[in-house]
Amino acid sequence: MEAIGERAPGYQGRVGACWYWRLPGGILVTFALNYSVTEQRWDILEAEAATPRAGIFNAASFPFAAYGTLVTSPPFIHDLDGEAEWANRLYFQTGYLIEDAIRWLSVLTAAILDPQVQPPASFPQLTALECELVHHALNALNGHFQIKALHAAFGDRISQRELSRLAQRWEDAQLLTEAPRRVTVALRVLAETYAS
Repeated sequence: MEAIGERAPGYQGRVGACWYWRLPGGILVTFALNYSVTEQRWDILEAEAATPRAGIFNAASFPFAAYGTLVTSPPFIHDLDGEAEWANRLYFQTGYLIEDAIRWLSVLTAAILDPQVQPPASFPQLTALECELVHHALNALNGHFQIKALHAAFGDRISQRELSRLAQRWEDAQLLTEAPRRVTVALRVLAETYAS
C-alpha cells in the first residue's frame, strides 16, 4: 500500500485496518484487506470510493489469486548453492496489483465530473485553446504537459508565462500530475466534454 501511495496522489496513510486516499472533488477512497473463504486467511484487497453527496459510488476488488504465479509452475527452485526448495505455491506478483490499483485510482478522478458525484460547477470550463492544448499533449506528447513543446506548437496564441500559470493552476486542482506533469483522466474528460 505504501508503494501505491508513493505513485498515486492523495495518499493519507493507514488508520486502523484501512488505507486512505483523498482525491479531488471530495472523494474519499479506502482500501482494506478481506477474506473470501475463511477469516484466518486474508486473500483479497477491497477498495471503495465515496463522497458525502453520493455515498459509495464505486468499488473494486483485487483478489490475490489473480496476482499469483500459476500453480503449474515448476515445483522446485534451486538457490545459488544448489539447494532445492519446495516452491509449488503461489508467488504474489505485487507489481501487477500496484499497477491495477493506481489505474483504478486515476480512473476515479474522472468520476468527479459526474453530476451525481460532484457538481460540474466545481471544475473549470475549458476554453477552445485549452482543449487544444490538452489534445496536443495527449496525441503528440504522449500525455506529458511539457511547457516548451506546447509553447512551440501554440506560441502564436499563448505565451510561455501564461502556459506555466495554466499548468500550475491545473496541477493545484489535481488535473495535472506533479512533475513531470501529465494529463489526468479528469482533465481528458473535461477537454472532451467542452470540445464537443
